[in-house]
Amino acid sequence: MARPRKKLDEIKLFQINLRVTLNEQVQLEEVAKNYGLTVVQYIRRRVLQKQLPKFTMSGLQRDLLIELSRIGNNINQMSKRVNQGNPNLKGLESELSSLHKQLNEIKNQLLI
Repeated sequence: MARPRKKLDEIKLFQINLRVTLNEQVQLEEVAKNYGLTVVQYIRRRVLQKQLPKFTMSGLQRDLLIELSRIGNNINQMSKRVNQGNPNLKGLESELSSLHKQLNEIKNQLLI
């Protein structure tokens, strides 16, 4: 039995070429892989604002994200103590704030 013919509006007739840097190519491949898509499928869905499949993380990424969340929680607890006026921790306030921002940046990069 032959494959059914596609409708005219389903046939892909046009090709678009896109140049990217090596770093961008690697990043696109990683993100597409996390969604279980090819790079072309990922780009098409993003550009046409179609729904992406559920994002999947590797075990390592999941473990890193959990650990970063724990570290962030610890920093929040320490910051709370500093803000409550504990004199022994007062000097750490700015350093903790900086560390918290860095952890958020790392977490955001892991989710890309």
